[in-house]
This record gives sequence, C-alpha cells and structure tokens, in this order.
Amino acid sequence: MDSHDPVCVGDRQARESDASQIAEVQASAWRNAYASILTAAELEGLDTAALTDFWRAQIATAAQASAHVLVHDDGERIAGFSAFGPARDDDLRQRPDTEELYAFYARPECWGQGVGHSLMLSTLSVWADKGTRTAYLWVLERNERGRTFYEKGGWRPDATAAPSGSDPGAMEIRYLLSEPSARRAAVETGLDARTKGR
Repeated sequence: MDSHDPVCVGDRQARESDASQIAEVQASAWRNAYASILTAAELEGLDTAALTDFWRAQIATAAQASAHVLVHDDGERIAGFSAFGPARDDDLRQRPDTEELYAFYARPECWGQGVGHSLMLSTLSVWADKGTRTAYLWVLERNERGRTFYEKGGWRPDATAAPSGSDPGAMEIRYLLSEPSARRAAVETGLDARTKGR
C-alpha cells in the first residue's frame, strides 16, 4: 500500500453524490443483519430518503468535523462504507488520540467477499496516519456476525453497554481497538505473506 494513498484499491473518500447508495447499503444491511434483533416496525420504518439527507450532510461537513466517510466502490456501485471521526462518548471524548467508528456496513450480497476487510484496512490506515492510539465502536450484543468480524480484527469488548431501540433486550456493547497502526501493519504483513506463498 502506498503511504501517500492510505486507502485500499476500490476504497475512496465518499462524495455527496454517493449519499443515496450509502443509505441503501445501510438500510439493506440493517434489515438483513438485525431481522431477529430489532422489531419489525423499526426495520420497516427505515427511511432511505431521510438517510440519504443525513449522509449527504455528513459527507459535506466531514472535513471540518475531522471525520471521514469512506466507500468501497467496485466500479459499478457502492458495496460498503465506513464512517468515523472524533470520539463522542463522555469518557473518551476528551482524548484527541481516540476515534469512534460511527458506522460500518456492506451490502448483504457482498458479505464474505472482502468488502469489509478492505474498508477496515483503509480505516486503520487513516487512523495510523492521524496518530490515533485507540478506536472504539458500538455493536448490538446479539449481532454475532458483526462481533465475530470485529473480534477477528483485534477488537475487544469492554464493560460498557447500553440499550438500543425500543426492545429492552436489544443491548449494544462497546468494543475497543488499541494501536490501529500496529493492527494495520499486522494485517498488511499477513496479506504479504499469503501473496508470496501463492
């Protein structure tokens, strides 16, 4: 990976024109991943028009907010996206070397095809270039697929949890990742080793 271009091939900074596809990715991922976790009303009530407006605004203001929205563009469509920036949790927001992964989704039909891996590596690369020492995210406790993905990438749960949505049984838990730059180096080393072994 070129140190002057921190994102992987296929990954790039989002444009405002990507907002509608980002909204589609999020809505589709939610309806598939959370079908047995959140209520039908919550999932059916997802408004892609409102999500489009939200993401268009986030992309437009990302630079001034020191945030990023990355997309995985396969040449035909947006297959996934990653959004991250300054920490918002009260116990972490005063630490300038800590960042939060706000959203991380791929189209369900792309699951298992490397989209998430690519976006995570690009996210780690941006964090490494910024000098981020700790990253964190929130994930639904019953989202086993998501938790497995993060844990394979070195993320570890801490003791923080909070309810999500209208179902009191739907809890979110916080995951932490220490030294994203070291994790990026480990991932890249693994990729190089597998490539040389072919």
